[in-house]
Amino acid sequence: MTDIWDRSIVVVKDKKDIKFAPETFLNDCEWESHGQYDSLNFVNPNVKVLSVQFTKVGEKSYSAFPNLEWIIVRQHGFDNINLDECYKRNIGVVTTKPFAQSTADWISQYIEETDRVALIGYGAIGTKVKRTKYTQVIGRHSDFIPDEVNTVVVSVPPENNERLIGDSLFSNFRGKLISVSRASVIDNAALMKNIKNISHAYIDTLDSYFREELLATGKVTYTKHTAFDYNFTYENNTEYFNDLQNIIKGCLNNSPDNVVLARSDRVTF
Repeated sequence: MTDIWDRSIVVVKDKKDIKFAPETFLNDCEWESHGQYDSLNFVNPNVKVLSVQFTKVGEKSYSAFPNLEWIIVRQHGFDNINLDECYKRNIGVVTTKPFAQSTADWISQYIEETDRVALIGYGAIGTKVKRTKYTQVIGRHSDFIPDEVNTVVVSVPPENNERLIGDSLFSNFRGKLISVSRASVIDNAALMKNIKNISHAYIDTLDSYFREELLATGKVTYTKHTAFDYNFTYENNTEYFNDLQNIIKGCLNNSPDNVVLARSDRVTF
């Protein structure tokens, strides 16, 4: 029997990481690597799996890959993928979550042993954050913080969490804020209104609304979406490429992990 790897085709776009892939990467599979802005006019139309990092997937990709079954996003978010369009086309979507440890390490550098921490979000990143003698997990869609907490860590996805961290939290909280969530999760106006309550805020993505005013207070450190890069490198990163290869293989076998949008084979009679 022919192995699925022998008859399936994979396209990997964005070369920031792939240029460091070992020689053995996907050596059992027919695959192609393309840059973010490379034309798709000459790629094999029988591609089953497309992996992107930052490239937006739209009509050009769907037209180039009419037999596409899975999209693998090599990051934690999937803002560059239109899930509604994927659902219509029966295309599954997977994220690799490669920066969980490095992002958690970025958060942990700001946590002291004596901090009383509330983790808002306890997914791939939250579970790896440094624990203190007092660390409490809060629901991913909740902004209720116990009175004894003096450090809030935010690592929730943006979906259904717009301005989750707002006035109801800031007005009753005294202490330190650490956030690696998307900018839309934090209400900058509410943060500015209650800035006197904040000892310091370490924010990785900060919306432009009230940004300059917040930075002018001297109480906000804005790292411009670089937390994932904390002590992280693609070069000689065997774990990164092994995990990516296993996820690709899982998609080729229609049984991947970290599924954002599942797919099911449609039967036409």
